[in-house]
Amino acid sequence: MSYTSIPFTTMELLLSASFLMVVLVAVLWTGARREGYLWPLLAALLARIGAALVQRFLFPLPQGGADAISFERRAWFWAQNGCGNLGDHFSMGSSYLHSWLIANIYACSDRAPLAFQAVNIALGMLTVYLIARIAEQLWDRQAAVRAAWIAALFPILIVNAAVPLREVWFTAFFLLGVLWLVRWVQSQRTGFLVAAVGVLLGAAVVHGAAVFAIAGIAVVLVGWSIKEFLRASDLGHLRPGLLLGGMLLGTAGVLGFVVMDEMRFSSIGQLGDVMEQTETLDQRAERSARGGAAYPSFLIPSNDLQALALTPVRVGYLLFGPPLWEVRSPVHLIGMAEGLFYLTLVLLLAVYRRHWWHRSDFRLLVVVFIVLAIIFAWGTSNFGTAARHRAKFLGILIALAAGLAGRRLWRWERLRRLGATRSTAPNSTTDLPETSGAELPQPRRAAP
Repeated sequence: MSYTSIPFTTMELLLSASFLMVVLVAVLWTGARREGYLWPLLAALLARIGAALVQRFLFPLPQGGADAISFERRAWFWAQNGCGNLGDHFSMGSSYLHSWLIANIYACSDRAPLAFQAVNIALGMLTVYLIARIAEQLWDRQAAVRAAWIAALFPILIVNAAVPLREVWFTAFFLLGVLWLVRWVQSQRTGFLVAAVGVLLGAAVVHGAAVFAIAGIAVVLVGWSIKEFLRASDLGHLRPGLLLGGMLLGTAGVLGFVVMDEMRFSSIGQLGDVMEQTETLDQRAERSARGGAAYPSFLIPSNDLQALALTPVRVGYLLFGPPLWEVRSPVHLIGMAEGLFYLTLVLLLAVYRRHWWHRSDFRLLVVVFIVLAIIFAWGTSNFGTAARHRAKFLGILIALAAGLAGRRLWRWERLRRLGATRSTAPNSTTDLPETSGAELPQPRRAAP
């Protein structure tokens, strides 16, 4: 039975309508509390509901095919055990954890694919909100609203929230952890760091790549702690929050790998076997290079040195692909357009790096972004899967660049206003302003 031919029942209508009503109330409440958030959130909700209805009743969306359908089918299959009898199917290291959660709803009610999608819409809306909040924490409210609009209307974020995939389950936890991580850097309150790591571990349950993000954060924080200790030795002044954060996360990381080496995470297997899996990168890359959207064969390494040399190339294919010469179908054009958008954001950050490089919170998020880009670059050899994977950390890129986007437009607007002022005051001797960065939003200060 195809996805669109699954009978639509009254129970499915009630469940999906209830979930979406809760989301609408949350959107209205958020819009009332945070000026500027309402319209992008409403646009995001309408776009995701529309896409979900297309997926449910008309035809599968570009990312709504095999994987998305199998997640929903697995939920219905497990639901046959009956309400409250699904304990045997629970697995923390499984790719079907979210299917198991939905299976419990199915088992106690009825099969309701649109309700499954409604839950994903709720998490997708949370993703949009968190991207805006991170941008506001890094920049200001204007940047937050800009980030919210980008996230609300970005195609892959709409699709991921409208189909029964696990991407939004990952991004909701992951971006909440990122928000609290930024708040820790800016406030040095240890509670934010503990909460951030805890939520990132929740994201790792959905997809094990978050483990590598935590490892990257730990390395940076340990480095900061050593630097802080040396600085304090010279100046006689110590910032305890920074030193404690590095020691806490570094110690927890070592103990985690020692004590939980047999713990399984989705997509990476047992924690203790992670390093061994790097020895089979060529085999993993070759297995995933299948179908009409497969990467070219030259991206499959034959030895460790070649794997190291190919890493930046594969990162480029992940973030900015498919390139024009790899476009083989009309849907690839959408992926290419998205890749160009990623390239635009990266270039924006590179061109205006002097406006943010001194910011420790920015540098930490850039490290997280690079770590995940490398991990996912070797986790897929298919453009379609790459589009889904890169969307997992797109929120970081949007939030970082939100305060820089449109800068040239602000510059011209400032010059236009100045010209209007001079026309009304011809005797004014005001010089033209410098345009190096005066119109950039003032970022929040962060230590170290």
